[in-house]
Amino acid sequence: MFPVWDKNGPGVPLAQVISALSAIEKALLDGLALALSEEDATVEQWRILSLVSKFDSPTMGELAASSGMANASLSRVIDSLEDAASVFRIPSPEDRRRVTVQISDHGSARLDRMDSLVSAWDAATRERLGSDTVDALSHAVHLAGLREAAGRPAPEIVAH
Repeated sequence: MFPVWDKNGPGVPLAQVISALSAIEKALLDGLALALSEEDATVEQWRILSLVSKFDSPTMGELAASSGMANASLSRVIDSLEDAASVFRIPSPEDRRRVTVQISDHGSARLDRMDSLVSAWDAATRERLGSDTVDALSHAVHLAGLREAAGRPAPEIVAH
C-alpha cells in the first residue's frame, strides 16, 4: 500500500518522502473517516468537537489557531456540528463581538461515541501496521519539529 524503500536511508530524495507521507496520510485519514462514518461524523467534526471539549468554550479564533483550519472551513464544520445539536455558539461574556463555541450534552455523548470508534480504529491500525511503524511515524513527526512549524502551533494532534 505504501511505497517500498531500499535501505539507503538518507539517500532517498525528499520528494519521494513527501509522496510517501501523502500516501500514508490519505490511507490513515480514509480509514479514520470510515470508522467515524458509523457515527455519521467526519474527521474534521471529530477533531473540532474534541477541541471544543478540551478548551471549554473556545473562541472561533482559538479553534482556528489550534486546528490549523481556515476560518471558512472551520465555520462550515461548526455549522454542521450545530445542525447536529452537538455545539452551540454564544457571544463571549467579555466581548460580545467575539463568539465562543460550547459543547452540548448531546455533543459530549456523541464525542464519547466517536472517541470509542477512534480508539477501536487506532488499535486495529496499530495491529495492521505494527507498533514499530506507528512509533516510527510518531517519532518522525517529533524529530521534524512539525508541532511548531513556521512559527505557529501545528494543528492539534488529538491522542487517544
